Amino acid sequence: MIRMCLAAVAALALAACSKAPEDVTARYTLGGGAGTITVQAAGNGDARVEAGQQLLVRKGGTDYVVLTDSKGRFAAKMGDFVAVMGEMMKEAGMKPMGMPPQSEYDLVKGGSETIADIKGDVWKVSAKKTPAAQSFEAVISGDPTYAGVGKALEMQTNLGAAQAKEIQGGQGNLEKRVEEMLGKGMVLRFADALKLDKVEKGAIDPKNFELPTLVDKAGLKGRMTAERDRAQAAAKAMPGGPTQGQPAPAPGAAAPAPTPAPKAK
Repeated sequence: MIRMCLAAVAALALAACSKAPEDVTARYTLGGGAGTITVQAAGNGDARVEAGQQLLVRKGGTDYVVLTDSKGRFAAKMGDFVAVMGEMMKEAGMKPMGMPPQSEYDLVKGGSETIADIKGDVWKVSAKKTPAAQSFEAVISGDPTYAGVGKALEMQTNLGAAQAKEIQGGQGNLEKRVEEMLGKGMVLRFADALKLDKVEKGAIDPKNFELPTLVDKAGLKGRMTAERDRAQAAAKAMPGGPTQGQPAPAPGAAAPAPTPAPKAK
């Protein structure tokens, strides 16, 4: 009986220590006053990243891109979006540029820095042969309290990597190292391109993670093609517009803004 009581007390103590993850909101400023990024990470894994016109949502473990065209707002799976963009590039006669000669890069941790009252590790990616000429630095917090924010920002990293593969035909060694660095936790600072302003803990309205009309890959391509054709027709109607045979412009309203590129030091 005493053993059972002790076991029950131990179980209750363990439950008290193992609190469910909290909802966290992180607000960032882009370098040069280019804008802001707001990240909302729910304890259940849902997330939302808003950066200007770019809106990414993770719902039930699936990543979505929220888009806007002349008909209104809609959402599509990120994988479908990347695939359709690749197909449309090929249809327009665009081919992957191919990977240029690759250098090798090191990823090294050194020192710490406190930003917005949160301490993080300083990580640096640098070329092995010419480290002073090409390097990128970030401050990352490995605190599990903020792990949800780090995972949410991975949506931007993953989207950028997927788009780079479509354009270049692969992922460069530098991009791989930077992706590895950004995957180590919540970014507090990324070179001069991104810096955390503040973090707020508290319940986030579940409505913030709701999706507008969801379309499948076929529906997505139909809407993006229609938007491209509409934009091309409008451009042709303007003086000095594109001539026949030129590649059609990418659907501006439908394409999310690119992730800010790191600044070389």
